[in-house]
Amino acid sequence: MADRNRRKTTSRASSSSSRRKSSVVVKSDVDSHKNMSERQKSRKRKQMRYNRHQRMILIGGAVIILILACIIGFATRRNGSEILVNGESVGIVNTRSVTQEDIVNSVSAMLAEQIGTKVQIMDEIEVKGVHVSKNTQTLTTESLLANLRDSVAYNIEAYAIAVNGDVVATLKNQEEADQTLQYLNDMYTPENAENVSISYKEDVQIISQYTNTDSIMSLEDAQNKIAIGETVTGTHTVASGDTAYSIALNYGMSLSELYDLNPELGNSSNIYVGQQLTVRMNKPYITVEATVTVTERETAEKEVQYQYDSTKSSSYKKIIQQGTNGVTEITKEQHYINGQFENEEVISSKVVTQPVTEIVSIGTN
Repeated sequence: MADRNRRKTTSRASSSSSRRKSSVVVKSDVDSHKNMSERQKSRKRKQMRYNRHQRMILIGGAVIILILACIIGFATRRNGSEILVNGESVGIVNTRSVTQEDIVNSVSAMLAEQIGTKVQIMDEIEVKGVHVSKNTQTLTTESLLANLRDSVAYNIEAYAIAVNGDVVATLKNQEEADQTLQYLNDMYTPENAENVSISYKEDVQIISQYTNTDSIMSLEDAQNKIAIGETVTGTHTVASGDTAYSIALNYGMSLSELYDLNPELGNSSNIYVGQQLTVRMNKPYITVEATVTVTERETAEKEVQYQYDSTKSSSYKKIIQQGTNGVTEITKEQHYINGQFENEEVISSKVVTQPVTEIVSIGTN
């Protein structure tokens, strides 16, 4: 019994000691975990303070950069416009509201008003934004436009006579171009002809185009050029009765010009029938076809019938029915090429009055 009591006592003591050890271990672990958590929180607080400091530095730097950018931008902003012609500066205006189209349109309008016709500016005009400071020399928009008006290259609107697409003469306006063609028409219209229709074998047009002033002809020069035509070389076959002099005269040449074109002649005027000579002639730019409509009246002769009367003497002659001639109205078209008659054709025929047969009685006794 005493042994059992001692064992129980020992067992309780051992159990109590074990509980105390376990309690110490748990408390030690809790204290260790608590200390570790405090250190982590401390490190975290330090890291947050560092991050906050870094952000403040970055924000401050960004603000400084932004302020500097604004200062630089303001100091170098493009508050003016530089005008360049073919890449070269002609002046600066203190505004950004002008465009290349504005400049071209304004200068074109000023030139058109000055010259009296539309113009086309040939130089390349460019508008570039620039910074204008208080030391920059600028022009007023009006001064700049006036300078451009007096310096830019331009073409003017003119009216060209084109034959088969090739320009033959250029005149300053539509009226003078029309007058030039009318001059040609009148030259090749038969004298005193009425009801004349003019046409051209070639495709002749008056076209509007922009050209430089040097290519514009006077009205007189254009009319002469159109009338004379272009000078070309051709061949003349010598016919019976031809002489060197008559051939040269016929083509508006001198004898020396004929000899120059035909060196085989030397200075001799001896030519023979069938010989081919080179000649210089004027070839019209335009072939004028004049169609003249004429109306003519032709007489239709009356028919005469004879009645023979054996009761009358042979000297007897009496008109029993008076005859009259008839009238026929004929309309013709006469064709001329560059003033030379070509042919004519009847396009209509109408009887105005019918002829009346005349009856004559003649004695036969």
